[in-house]
Amino acid sequence: MKTKLFVILSALFILVFTSKAISQDKITVSGKVCYGAIPLNNVYVRAMSSDEFTHTDSLGRFSLKSLDNDVLTITASGFEVRKIKVKKLKADAIELEFRNTPENFNKAVNNGHISENALQKAILQIQKKNEKDYSTYQSIYQLISSEVYEVTVTGTTVLNKKRRSTDGDPKVLFVVDGKIVSDISFVNPNMVKAIEFIDDAGATMWGVQGGNGVLKITLK
Repeated sequence: MKTKLFVILSALFILVFTSKAISQDKITVSGKVCYGAIPLNNVYVRAMSSDEFTHTDSLGRFSLKSLDNDVLTITASGFEVRKIKVKKLKADAIELEFRNTPENFNKAVNNGHISENALQKAILQIQKKNEKDYSTYQSIYQLISSEVYEVTVTGTTVLNKKRRSTDGDPKVLFVVDGKIVSDISFVNPNMVKAIEFIDDAGATMWGVQGGNGVLKITLK
């Protein structure tokens, strides 16, 4: 009987001591959640170990209790879920990633995270920030030779390195702003917003013409 009582009391002591220790280990964590420079409202922030949670305010700010070795899960409709260790939390804002699709756009706006105008502004700012500066290149062909490793450039001829064409013509297809063109000499590097080489299954929408890959150029 004494042995059972001792075991029960020991278990209760350990439970109380552990609970107290966990409680003492909790710290106040605060931060700010943004997309670009725009604060995000009503974002769900949860500390996974302590199971504390809260939502950001209209300025993107939050504060909650967590353990020192905790991990925060940050969730907003339309945005990519982000996890970050409390120890790695810095004074800088926590930025969420956003894939610009109509569905994600509507989710973000309709759930009150950000206004429609603010989201459009943030998308444009981030796109501009991520744009490369191609002004140092002398021609579009020099740009392609340096930036697109899947092709080789000889003069004004651009060839797929795989050289799989069955008709003996391994030249890639040029598409500028969605239109197929036979010559891209008119494109000044300063005009280029983005350049992308599309091959294999991704090029099937251009049919036989895209058999050797598609060089897609988007202008500013």
